[in-house]
Amino acid sequence: MHLLLTFLLVFFISGCSSLKVETDFDPNVGMNPPKNFFIVHTPSVDENNLVTDRIIGALTHELTSLGYTQSTKESADFFVLFHTGVTTKSRVVTDYKRVNMYPYSYGGGFGYGYRGYGGYGGQVTVAENKNYTYKRAKLIIDAVIPTSNRIFWRGTAEDQLQSHDEPQERTTYINKVVKTLLKKFPQ
Repeated sequence: MHLLLTFLLVFFISGCSSLKVETDFDPNVGMNPPKNFFIVHTPSVDENNLVTDRIIGALTHELTSLGYTQSTKESADFFVLFHTGVTTKSRVVTDYKRVNMYPYSYGGGFGYGYRGYGGYGGQVTVAENKNYTYKRAKLIIDAVIPTSNRIFWRGTAEDQLQSHDEPQERTTYINKVVKTLLKKFPQ
């Protein structure tokens, strides 16, 4: 579990180069969107509260900037939940290189060989497969109607794990991911 949390921390501090974002929603909610939200999150025992606090802060900031109001659990029109996870991916890369099949070619006739004269020689292309493994982390944000316990919006962000040295870089990255996810949130 400690390893998972370490990977999650690294995910949220990675660069945006391989960020993949997807959203899905119930189009009927857009006609009468809820206005008041409450962020529901139950931390696990080994969870990194620094990452959790950054995600909650980013969600609160983005939702309020979109015109929603943070409220108590009892008066919320919708709950916001988030989930994180890490998977190991594998990629096979084929490296093609030309190799001399016979470094010398030999001439025929009379039993005498001459380098570079007649006979057999040439190059062949050889393929070498290299297997690379890497970690990808995922952040899933769900917006749920509490009375029916149904999701009306889901945003998913996935990125390759990388690292940054400074806490502010981590916060900036999380803010960008959450902002990107919430661009298509119903208003």
